[in-house]
Amino acid sequence: DVAMDLEPEYIAVSADGKTAWVTLQENNALAKVSIDTATVTDILPLGEIDRSAEGFGLDVSDDDQEIHIKTWDGVVGLYLPDAIQAYSAGGSTYLVTANEGDARAWGEDNDAYWGAEGEDCMGDASQGFVEEFRVKHLVHASGFDRRCGDDLPPQLRELGAGALLDPAVFGYCGASAGDPGDCREDDVLGRLNITWVMGYKTDEAGSPLMYNDAGELDQAGTRIMYDTLYSYGGRSFSIRDENGNLVFDSGDQIEQFLASEECRLGTNRSIACQDYFNSGHDEINAMDSRSDAKGPEPEGLTIGAIGDKTFLFMALERMGGILVYDITDPQQPQRLDYLNSRNFWGGGGDGADIEDLIDDGLLAESDVGAVVGDLGPEGLVFIPASDSPSGMPLLVVGNEVSGTTSVYEVETLFDEE
Repeated sequence: DVAMDLEPEYIAVSADGKTAWVTLQENNALAKVSIDTATVTDILPLGEIDRSAEGFGLDVSDDDQEIHIKTWDGVVGLYLPDAIQAYSAGGSTYLVTANEGDARAWGEDNDAYWGAEGEDCMGDASQGFVEEFRVKHLVHASGFDRRCGDDLPPQLRELGAGALLDPAVFGYCGASAGDPGDCREDDVLGRLNITWVMGYKTDEAGSPLMYNDAGELDQAGTRIMYDTLYSYGGRSFSIRDENGNLVFDSGDQIEQFLASEECRLGTNRSIACQDYFNSGHDEINAMDSRSDAKGPEPEGLTIGAIGDKTFLFMALERMGGILVYDITDPQQPQRLDYLNSRNFWGGGGDGADIEDLIDDGLLAESDVGAVVGDLGPEGLVFIPASDSPSGMPLLVVGNEVSGTTSVYEVETLFDEE
């Protein structure tokens, strides 16, 4: 039921302390709460991102080891926000969310859920629920059963024996009736992780339309047909009004910045972001490895007021680092800075991670923070100058992978009076 399905993640509170907004991350929604009455007064759906629109593209493949940020017809993004903060501007309340993206999943470690290869190819749907699936496995010509005992959700298998792509939508990458063409190739859409629970064609009652292997509408058919692919996360931040209406979304600006020559890594800003684009927080010599999932994963954020300006400090969980924006005008945020205090990115061979260095005796676990730097920034707190022991505004960041806490001084280059 709804009470069991909703997954509250993070809370923002209005300046007057009367209203709270709760991100329901895996449900792609916000809950609006009256604090006085301790009542959920509304659930605000967040909608979706049209990935075919200019400025809202994404890199969808971790296989090509290259940067390919582009628009994709038939692909949409779900915001699925993690952290949220509220602030006031022009007499109104605005909500800022970090659109990380997270799939619904429980029972994923239960072998009974997945079942095993066999005659019926069915796990026990009562033992779990996993909605994440790669496009290449969803629309394989051999159908779903080739994934039995591996990653085939039994609920998906109950829908049909396989899936197709609508050629009217995905013809641009070679889809035709009964054949996904090049769309499922690793360097096209094949590696992208999506949710299988939405996007297939249905009748007026919401039941899936069935197609035969040739892609023809057929009540006796065993395949469903997708005309929309729903990917995880906005790879962005959004600003909304107090009723959840979208005021601003950064679209593909974060990925475009990480791909630019302007972006630099390390406390000395001496490392090109391009060389480690969309890499993970525990990887070394990695590049493009998170493009199939949620990209840089904006996760944590906080807001700080300095003088008459309001600033957003946002952490990228996978790529690392803190992005700073001036959000004084909610409709026109301006990126001001990026600092990534991870200083070690190479060594150990391709495909290695920090744990490999520790296991090989090349790095002591207690030295990860000192040698590598900060990995996996998540929780952020802004301390205004009036409360700071140094008299300077401070940003405190908890880094979950390196186990470190970072304290940054915020230097202002404008008159704060």
